[in-house]
Amino acid sequence: MIARSVRLALGGALVALVVVLLLVGRRRVAADAAEDVPIVAPARVVAVGREVELAIDDSLRGALHLELVALRTAAARVAQRLMGEVVLEPERVLTVRAPLAGRLAALGSGPAWPAYGAFVRRGDPLAQISDARPLTAPGSGTVSRVLATPGEFVQPGQPLLELTDFSRPLVRVAATERAEPQPTQVELDVGGGQRRTARLVGPAPEADPVTHRPAYLYRSGAAWPGARPGASVAVLVEAAGNARGQSGLRVPEAAVVQWEGLAWAYVKRAPGRYARVRVPTGRAVEGGWLVSSGVREGDSVVVRGAEQLLSEEFRGRVSVGDETGD
Repeated sequence: MIARSVRLALGGALVALVVVLLLVGRRRVAADAAEDVPIVAPARVVAVGREVELAIDDSLRGALHLELVALRTAAARVAQRLMGEVVLEPERVLTVRAPLAGRLAALGSGPAWPAYGAFVRRGDPLAQISDARPLTAPGSGTVSRVLATPGEFVQPGQPLLELTDFSRPLVRVAATERAEPQPTQVELDVGGGQRRTARLVGPAPEADPVTHRPAYLYRSGAAWPGARPGASVAVLVEAAGNARGQSGLRVPEAAVVQWEGLAWAYVKRAPGRYARVRVPTGRAVEGGWLVSSGVREGDSVVVRGAEQLLSEEFRGRVSVGDETGD
């Protein structure tokens, strides 16, 4: 009788253990499954008709520091963007030569021998040759070639440095079928939202080597970073058939973001709702572009925080845990 009671007790304990193990296993499987479920960011993209709008609540708007301006109708003589090139001007190149034979030496208490790209002013001491008076810069300019180094023995008349004046770059722009760049003044788009005014110098001595069309030279009133011979620059020239000008809504440059090679802007459609609309760049005007579709007069466009809105729009389409390697 005792043996039978023991067997029954052991059997019951075994059944209870199996039940406990099954329950623990199910909970672990459920927990693992929960960990595998991707965490999806809150949906901020809402389809409204044929547009896709980005929903931004007031708290997020404050964090993004959004600034908006109202669009207004503008009438302007539309400019066509042509490609220009900064050209070399031999007459703006100065060559520093050795006045006598001797060993070129850096000044003991003065500045070091100028390196490529350094800017020197007229009269700046450069180096010394033997016991002669210090060699000075004959003019102001940027070092475009270094032809000798301290420690070398130089001969009279030997070139030591070349200085080029890049303060007022000369730009060559070729004519096209739709634009003949002959106005007395054009705008140069030098990047970074900056522009320079350039005045007509006259026809270039040779036709453009690529288009084989007549080319014209323009003198910029000021330099910009990277304005070196061979550098490309966009030239804004009045388009053909534009005598009376054109009108549209002016979208500021600050409102435009780039995505997939196109220009876009975020327009406020309703409180907390922003739609990304195309900005055609074929009608450039001072400080922006003229747009005639997708927006209406009085619409507010985001001029600060547009990049953050673009990031927020596509953040909602990414699920955490979907990245490669997870």
